[in-house]
Amino acid sequence: MKIIIQEFINKFYQIIIIILLAIVLIGAIFGGVQTWRASAWKTDYQLLDAKYKTEVAEAKAATEKAKAEAREQEKVWTEQLLEAEKYYSESLKNIINDSNSAKSAVDSMSKQIDTATSRMFTATKETIIEYANTNSDILKECIGRYQWVAEQADKHAIDAKRLSDAWPENKSSK
Repeated sequence: MKIIIQEFINKFYQIIIIILLAIVLIGAIFGGVQTWRASAWKTDYQLLDAKYKTEVAEAKAATEKAKAEAREQEKVWTEQLLEAEKYYSESLKNIINDSNSAKSAVDSMSKQIDTATSRMFTATKETIIEYANTNSDILKECIGRYQWVAEQADKHAIDAKRLSDAWPENKSSK
């Protein structure tokens, strides 16, 4: 019986050793799988991190490009505005000069009319008729020019309104 017990104990130790080896083997396999999974996660993390950094860099580059384009557009608009202001200033000077010339001409004509009117009392009938006919012609010419100026002013007002209505509004200022 001692041999049977001895064989039973040897078999028991062999089974325990086999079970322990199996547990160690299963543990090693499990550890290897977990190491492989952790390595895969690390690789995935590194790829995602690199992708994120690339996207951030691309976004920054796109932002800088947009800023540069906006500065260029602003520069173009500023130059256009300066040109428009120069043109406006020169046009305004020309209008003022033309207005002063017209005032001078009107003053001169007024003096001539006053002189002619003062001479009417001593003028002959034919001279008075000729004077009246000339005044009538001048008045007709003035009326025609007045109508033309009014038409041009109306056309200008319509053009200005059309340009104002067609100009894109800045939505951010509302």
